[in-house]
Amino acid sequence: MLTLAGSHRFGVYETDFGWGRPKKVEIVSIDRTRAISFSDPKTDAGVVDVGLVLDKHTVQGFASLFAKGLQNP
Repeated sequence: MLTLAGSHRFGVYETDFGWGRPKKVEIVSIDRTRAISFSDPKTDAGVVDVGLVLDKHTVQGFASLFAKGLQNP
């Protein structure tokens, strides 16, 4: 099962609750739920920030597969 959190369409860096615009946005609930988060970046329209939480061993395997995928599209 896959859980997603957030959206790249929320415009989180454009939101101002009276304290000014945020400098960095994190979706902390993905640590508990193992979800993958999507949000708009602070810069570069048309780009999406993706966040995920994995244990160290799994991150190493993911990084290896991700790098191989970038080399062999």
